[in-house]
Amino acid sequence: MINSSCDLDYAVVAFVDILGFSDMVRSDCENKNGSLKFFEILKNINLETKEITGCSITQFSDSVIFSLPLEEENYVKMIPILSEYQYKLLCNSIICRGAMAYGKHYTENDFMFSQALIEAYQLECMEAKYPRIIISPNLKNLFEPKCEHIPGVIKEKDGYYFINYFVRKEKEKLREILQSYNLSLPRYTLRVREKYYWLFEYWEYTFNEKLPFNQQRFL
Repeated sequence: MINSSCDLDYAVVAFVDILGFSDMVRSDCENKNGSLKFFEILKNINLETKEITGCSITQFSDSVIFSLPLEEENYVKMIPILSEYQYKLLCNSIICRGAMAYGKHYTENDFMFSQALIEAYQLECMEAKYPRIIISPNLKNLFEPKCEHIPGVIKEKDGYYFINYFVRKEKEKLREILQSYNLSLPRYTLRVREKYYWLFEYWEYTFNEKLPFNQQRFL
């Protein structure tokens, strides 16, 4: 019998949604040569991240859940963990979005019961919108003002802080990745293209340079 009053401890939890996951599954499952490209990429990045950081990581379908006990040190630690994770996905032509929150959280083997996960999931669904991992205002306020100026966090005009996964990354490598995305834009709906347009503008802000293939919004 679980004693909930003792076992529901507070944690920092991030919920990450891998965008375009159904197409990845279809691509791997219907590949005639038997190659499981996306399966291997996602599995290896998850294992590598877990081994290097010691962070708890669970993936179910297109959902990836990260958790650490709620401490100031772990809040600060989670930001570069998610930054590197999101960057590694991007380098493999996979984009994601998500949210980071805190609350009571319990996980054991294949069972999870989490207030923090619910908040992170709801924020991802309703507020993240673009390929960014936003930070719950409640979580950010919890550690302010001491952690107000954490490196690797950036504020957008909608008021949300998100993890700055382009910071200190190779400019030209990112340009090439985004240029390859630009070539595939015609086959996507406007709703999907908007996510890539956001990435283009994010790159331009980070490196203070205009991308030649990023079209002007107003003509």
